Amino acid sequence: AAFAVTTVGALSLTRRRELHLRESFGRRLHPAVVERLARSPERLKLAGERREVTVLATDLEDFTALTRRLAPAELIALLDRYLEGIGRIVVDHGGMIDKLVGDAVHAIFNAPLDLPGHPERALAAASAILAWTERFRAEPAVLAVGFGRTRIGLESGIVVVGDVGLGTRLDYTAYGEAMNLAVRLEGQNKLLGTSILVGPAAAAVLGPGRLRPLGAHPVRGIERPLLLFTPAEAGVPDQTAV
Repeated sequence: AAFAVTTVGALSLTRRRELHLRESFGRRLHPAVVERLARSPERLKLAGERREVTVLATDLEDFTALTRRLAPAELIALLDRYLEGIGRIVVDHGGMIDKLVGDAVHAIFNAPLDLPGHPERALAAASAILAWTERFRAEPAVLAVGFGRTRIGLESGIVVVGDVGLGTRLDYTAYGEAMNLAVRLEGQNKLLGTSILVGPAAAAVLGPGRLRPLGAHPVRGIERPLLLFTPAEAGVPDQTAV
């Protein structure tokens, strides 16, 4: 009887753990990665760990003005399509949606599981997002409402990842300088007339030929100017400031 109770308890705990993983990561990771986690939950350190990741942060220009121009239902429908498109590209490139902040998407590559070549994956995702969002905003109905450009920041670094939250509402998320810098680089695009900015740590891994150097620039919250880069590959839409 004791063995039966212990076995049932262990199965119940395993099942709860699997459900938590599926609920937490179901729409934030590729289905194949979710299945790997569900089969081997011990690979995930929910209590916290330091990981090297590449962070991708997006933002939509002139979103506040858009909220004033559109009816609520029209705005939500448009934003839903926009965020769904970006999220799909991130997941298809092996990244994880860390969080949605209004119209912005914060994603990390190389968490919760190892992702070889994560800077390259993140850069490919950034280029794909830029191409897709330019096509999206060129649709007649979207063009008519003045949908803005998407700006993207990219940087690599060590972050802390793990489950945080209130009570039973836990969320796997990341904290660290690379997260903050990717967000600041996203905003720096507005000053430099670019659409994708890559920080020095990610650029050092990506190497020459993939990026075009833009020189050293002051970045909010950083003491010294940083060497910044933008993708050099052909096929990226013109990165012209609005």
